[in-house]
Amino acid sequence: MKQALLLFICIISFAFNGNAQSEFSSKFKAIPPVKFPATPKKVIPPASKDIPSIKSPNVFKNPSVLNQNTNKSYQLTESKPFSMIKKNDFVNPGDVYKEKMVADLNKTLNENNAPLLKKNFDFGDYKTKSEYLIVKYRDYIYVDGDLLRVYQNYNVIRSELFLEGTLKEIKIVLNPGINKVEFEALNTGTSGGNTAEIQIYDDKNNLITNNFWDNLAAGFKGSIIMIKE
Repeated sequence: MKQALLLFICIISFAFNGNAQSEFSSKFKAIPPVKFPATPKKVIPPASKDIPSIKSPNVFKNPSVLNQNTNKSYQLTESKPFSMIKKNDFVNPGDVYKEKMVADLNKTLNENNAPLLKKNFDFGDYKTKSEYLIVKYRDYIYVDGDLLRVYQNYNVIRSELFLEGTLKEIKIVLNPGINKVEFEALNTGTSGGNTAEIQIYDDKNNLITNNFWDNLAAGFKGSIIMIKE
């Protein structure tokens, strides 16, 4: 009897166990392992033509820079170039205008390119009791190397006089009777023809005649005849 009961329990247990395994196996599904992809490559986005380029501001073109935190404006100054050459701080401001006038004069003379004057000048005939003449001369336009030669009765008494910007003078002793004094344009300056002012005084410093010539060619003369009584 005990053996039959034990057999029955074993059969029941076997049947129940098989049913449970079939039911469990039909409902259970295994979860597959997660597959991770390989390390992705870095993708560089293509440059867009629509995005404007960003440029840093030029603070030297816009010297007033606004501070956003304090609402104050700061003035930036450009640094001056460094130089080892010592400069003279005491410059005559008139030199600037003088240089400009000289440049303008040279430009005018070069542009006009006027033909040289080829003629002799007669300063006149005079009678005098003066013992000598005082001749004052200068270049009345621009000092550019003009020269004069002086004759008395066809003899050279001054071979070369340099015409400066200020009046210089020489003394010519008169002979009794006729004295022909000639002033020859010895050359032409670098800016054009010979340009001279010639003032003639007696020994009492009285002005006898004052004469000018402009753009005179070399070799031509101005002359005066003084008759000493």
